[in-house]
Formats: sequence, C-alpha cells, structure tokens
Amino acid sequence: MKGFFALLALLMTLALVACGNDWSVGPDDGGASFNRRFHYYYEVDCRYDAFGQPYDCSDTYSMSPSMVVDLRVTRDGYATLCVDDNCSYYDPRDYDVGYNHGTRYYDFEGYDTRMVIYADGSELVYIDTYKGDAYYYYYDNPDYYDDYY
Repeated sequence: MKGFFALLALLMTLALVACGNDWSVGPDDGGASFNRRFHYYYEVDCRYDAFGQPYDCSDTYSMSPSMVVDLRVTRDGYATLCVDDNCSYYDPRDYDVGYNHGTRYYDFEGYDTRMVIYADGSELVYIDTYKGDAYYYYYDNPDYYDDYY
C-alpha cells in the first residue's frame, strides 16, 4: 500500500512539473491566435525581378470594388486565408511568419505565386513569380503619405 501512495505522489509531481503554472484546460478564445479582416482600396502594379525587388511600378490607383481578405491562424498554426470569399487552408509547415516594416507578416507560397499579408493590415503583396509581376494592395493611399514624410 505504501508503494501505491509513493507511485501516486510521483505521478502527481510529474503532472505538476508538466503543467507548470498554467492550469487552464486550453485557450479561452476558441483557439484562435489571429483572426482579422482587411479591406484594401488601393493598388500598385509592378514588375518583379529575380532578386525579389519590384521595379517599373504603376501609379497608385483606387480599386472598385475593394478587396476583402480574411486571415485566421489558430494557436496550433493552422491558417485559413480568404480573398473575396475564396478560401485556402494551410498547415503550419505550408507558410512562413516573419517581421518587416516593424510588424509581423504571413507569407503563403503556392505554385509560382506568393502572398504576403502584414498582420496590421497595412499591406498585402501578391507575387506571380512565373510572370514576374507583383501587386501591392493598401487600405490607405500610400501616395498621400509619401508627400508628407
């Protein structure tokens, strides 16, 4: 009987060490770590070179209708990306996360395409690597700020 209680005490100690200070069963937000909807009203079209740099860009123009993008990334890394209600689903290994312009971005790479979405919604970049085109989308007119900064 003494051995049973010793084993029980050992298992409880291991359980406490495994749980740490977090006794919660799971996240209280349904598991979502990122869930945002962005509206893009402006576009700039560019050529895209082999070094990943845009060139020969158009002037900024207003899009009508606007483009709506929904991005949801769960705590376990699964992502849902919807562009104008056309949705794609990604495993955690199917996209990259990085930082640029002082904010986080999500980089979804497909066959001859890439879509980079900034977490603050400031910019979306769609790159067609086969054609060598890049399309930059903004919720606010970037030319307005270029005049003042």
